[in-house]
Amino acid sequence: MSTTQPTNTYPDQEYEDAHLMTFSTPKVPIPTILPPDTTKETFDRAITDFVEAVGKDKVFVGEGLSHYVDPYDLSENDEKRRKLPSAAVCPTNVDEVRAVLAVATKHSIPLWTFSRGKNLGYGGPAPRVNGSVALDLHKMNRIIEVNDQFSFAVVEPGVTWKDLIDYCNKNGKKVWSSSPSLSWGSVTGNTLDRGTGFGDHFSHFQSVSGIEVMLGDGDVVRTGQFGIEGSPSAFLSKFTYGPSLEGLFLQSNLGVVTKLSLWMTPQPQAFMECTLNVPNFEDVAPLVDSLGRMRQTGLIPSCVWVLSRNEIIATLGKRHEFWDGEGAIPEWRLAEIGKQFGLSYWVARWGIYGPKRTVQAQFEDIQEILNREVPTGTVKGTFFEGKNGELLKNSDIPNENGRLLTGVSSMFSLPFVDWALPADGSGKGAHGDYAPIIPNSGKLVLEWLEASYKRYQDAGFEPATDFFMHERHVLMVNMFAYDQRDAKQTANVEKMFLGFHEDSKQRGYGMYRAHVNFMDLIAQHNNFNNYAYLRFVEKIKDAVDPSGILAPGKSGIWPQKYRHLREPPAEE
Repeated sequence: MSTTQPTNTYPDQEYEDAHLMTFSTPKVPIPTILPPDTTKETFDRAITDFVEAVGKDKVFVGEGLSHYVDPYDLSENDEKRRKLPSAAVCPTNVDEVRAVLAVATKHSIPLWTFSRGKNLGYGGPAPRVNGSVALDLHKMNRIIEVNDQFSFAVVEPGVTWKDLIDYCNKNGKKVWSSSPSLSWGSVTGNTLDRGTGFGDHFSHFQSVSGIEVMLGDGDVVRTGQFGIEGSPSAFLSKFTYGPSLEGLFLQSNLGVVTKLSLWMTPQPQAFMECTLNVPNFEDVAPLVDSLGRMRQTGLIPSCVWVLSRNEIIATLGKRHEFWDGEGAIPEWRLAEIGKQFGLSYWVARWGIYGPKRTVQAQFEDIQEILNREVPTGTVKGTFFEGKNGELLKNSDIPNENGRLLTGVSSMFSLPFVDWALPADGSGKGAHGDYAPIIPNSGKLVLEWLEASYKRYQDAGFEPATDFFMHERHVLMVNMFAYDQRDAKQTANVEKMFLGFHEDSKQRGYGMYRAHVNFMDLIAQHNNFNNYAYLRFVEKIKDAVDPSGILAPGKSGIWPQKYRHLREPPAEE
């Protein structure tokens, strides 16, 4: 076993450096803790068994766990609330995963499973139950197939978006991948947590057609047509005979996903980057109403990403470079900065993909509607087509036009993390967000923004929002950057987060994802019939994982053994 940090997590040096910077040795040392209800003697025997299962270079303890804590932890100085693993294990194949599960079952030790640990702002790789062993799947990183004919990929959990994008480019694959704004995360991890990207297949979990899952007892299940040996339709159809199982493994702890398929965008003949800029805060209402109708009718078939002026400013430097006063930058100063950089208050961005004439005609229809329905806005389309009648290569599109929309890897939003750092160079950058699901209604979106901006103001943070427009709903992202070493800021972050939650509860808005510290809180949104949803899922949990070893507490789902750890509803 190793007490040193894992190395060579990423083959690309830029990504490795960013990883090491993010997971630099915590200021507060990592204490040695044990799994719940486990003696040191039992734990030592388990570590010996884990080493036998995967090799001593793939088991980490002590200071070797610095990459397995939340790098943005609000509770780093609070030993009662800090989320910590007791060890970490890194299998490289399905057989080693099975061996790890057998050891955990034998010694009754909970595991916390993740692919790359880049669910940052939501706890990263930190476990819900202290003392869990981190089951790190990043070494399972094979790209099993990228299929040009039917435009899909099949990957293991350790494959990053950058890995998939680079593979497609290197091998001349005629597909474009979606990707989140940071490409260092796992395709599988992001998809299973209902992550959102860009382009035609931006809703990643809705692009899944067949997964392979290992249950707690080591049995392996394949879903859909993938469950038929040798089926040519394995990754092509969501139709199945009997209950569909994929959804059971989204944001769940019912199994360990070891293979995942994902539909991709066929390389198009032409592409147009489209933008709509509006100058005023309140212009968001007609923007949402107009673009929302076009998303619902399919005139705009891909994700519409709407960024606020303030979020863009926070990627251009640090707060102290723009404001030397106390507290958050006031609106008048933000307006000055926006004017300096030529920023509108909101910019919506999306792509159109397909044959040249279709793309152009589609944009003309969209432009006509927006000119009529959003009169304060400025619509722009930047067109690209393949050379000599060939398919368009995303490498031929300038980065400022193609970034995120055309399957190009990116670390676009990483500078946001350091926005709140002080001028003296101290502190440690961190970020988080609260992300409710809101109807595609300009009135309701504006109402939410007005309420959430008041929460930002009270907490001393600049509002930094963006949102993603699906066919009928908005995935709102209230982002915040803070100095992790500043106790006042971290306290205000938690107060603001809980304020967002109260506003969300009053309106009946659920979250799309939850921080590890707040999983029970968010799960309790599903309160119909005395939490019938949670009771149903936990019946399944107890049936398929009777020993309760797989990620207890994930998404508020608790096995019988650990159910006493559930945080009670606030009203109790």
